[in-house]
Amino acid sequence: MVNLRPARPDDSAALAPLCSELGYPASAGQLAQRLAALLAQPATHLLLVAENASGLCGWIHGYIRPLLESDPALEIGGLVVAERVRGQGIGAQLLTAAETWAHQQGVAQVTVRSQEHRTEAHRFYQRQGYQVAKRQLCLRKALAA
Repeated sequence: MVNLRPARPDDSAALAPLCSELGYPASAGQLAQRLAALLAQPATHLLLVAENASGLCGWIHGYIRPLLESDPALEIGGLVVAERVRGQGIGAQLLTAAETWAHQQGVAQVTVRSQEHRTEAHRFYQRQGYQVAKRQLCLRKALAA
């Protein structure tokens, strides 16, 4: 049995191991700051957690991405389910909840970006009805502090 609920500021310590499973290690302190900033924007950011008897076992972050060249879309910033409970439909529940929220916000499209090596994630999204829209490079530049 899993319960979905909005993330809370006190969830940061439980979210840290899940971020590591996703491949983005962060301390509880780092996550507390990020979480506070995102929770302060409830009109454009959705942060849901999945909780079972053992505690937090997944989360999804989606945000409405306004662009000049196209209609707004919900971008899935991250979705992770703890490895120990994968395959139980938790990811699908989180994704459906995010899609429902997007629809309530008047958004008609959801976009997700996934690294090329995450083939299991690609299969998951395709089972949920997502299709490959394009392939692209992600270029990054670190700015001086």
